[in-house]
Amino acid sequence: MCLYYEEECVEEFVAQVRAALKDQAITYEIVFVDDGSQDRTVPLVLEMAERDDRIKLIQLSRNHGKEAAITAGITYARGEHMIMMDPDLQDPPEAIMDFYRKAQEGYDLVFGVRKTREDSLSTRLFSKLFWTFLNRLTGLDIPENLSVMRIFNRQFASEFLKYAERLRFIEGIFMLVGMRRTSMAVAHHKRFAGVSKFNVKKRIALALKAITSFSDKPIHLAIGTGIWLLSISLGYGLWAVIRKVFFNVALTGWTSLFVSILFVGSIQIILLGIIGNYVGRIYSEVKARPVFTVFRAINIDPDEEFGDEREGCVNRRG
Repeated sequence: MCLYYEEECVEEFVAQVRAALKDQAITYEIVFVDDGSQDRTVPLVLEMAERDDRIKLIQLSRNHGKEAAITAGITYARGEHMIMMDPDLQDPPEAIMDFYRKAQEGYDLVFGVRKTREDSLSTRLFSKLFWTFLNRLTGLDIPENLSVMRIFNRQFASEFLKYAERLRFIEGIFMLVGMRRTSMAVAHHKRFAGVSKFNVKKRIALALKAITSFSDKPIHLAIGTGIWLLSISLGYGLWAVIRKVFFNVALTGWTSLFVSILFVGSIQIILLGIIGNYVGRIYSEVKARPVFTVFRAINIDPDEEFGDEREGCVNRRG
């Protein structure tokens, strides 16, 4: 579970998870990853961890982003099955056992798909456009109305951790891992408290990251646009020559010239931006920096911290 300024939700989340699993014949742990919260989120988790060693805390050294925090959680989790969910209680803890039973049918990954959405209209519209556009560009075929809540087994987690890219899009990597997967419907509630920290700016950044991580179609689009503009300019030039030679009509006007230069220049800047985005990703990846840095780990056995496939993801401190 990723935490980022969730002091209003984290205690209620633990209470509901405990209630949902109280009478179940399973052992479990709750692994929290704090992604740089500066409120009372960490002190509250530390208090609960002192009373219950099943509550684990991975405190990152700064805000790394949700994708890195999820990777940290999967790195440190020890269960044969892992359930990923947010602490805001939009996905109900009482569905945990339903996911577990579904996974027992032989699936390596079970996605949660929301029956309905309790988000704002703008959030629902953005989500619809994002997933439709992303699937068409990448061919990943990610389920629509995908929930954060999902379950996967240890084998799936080990394969996931072998993907070493630093700029990560979790949903895409999950689809690339493949294996036996399915989906199941899950109720979607309003946040228990507080407001989502996943604002429009972060949504747009995630969309750009996802597209450039899993598709080279923008590059092909840039090439196609260049060819299209070249064709227009050659056609326009030929038309001007024909009018001058055969009809003695010369084209004049600074306005049309200025608009044409402005249009072509704008297109060039956009195309350079697309190419530059890909170059920037290459620059970030070749530096091979760790995906996340851990400040401290609470209730984690140091002898079981890392497997071979995890070494490229983490830098330890403290």
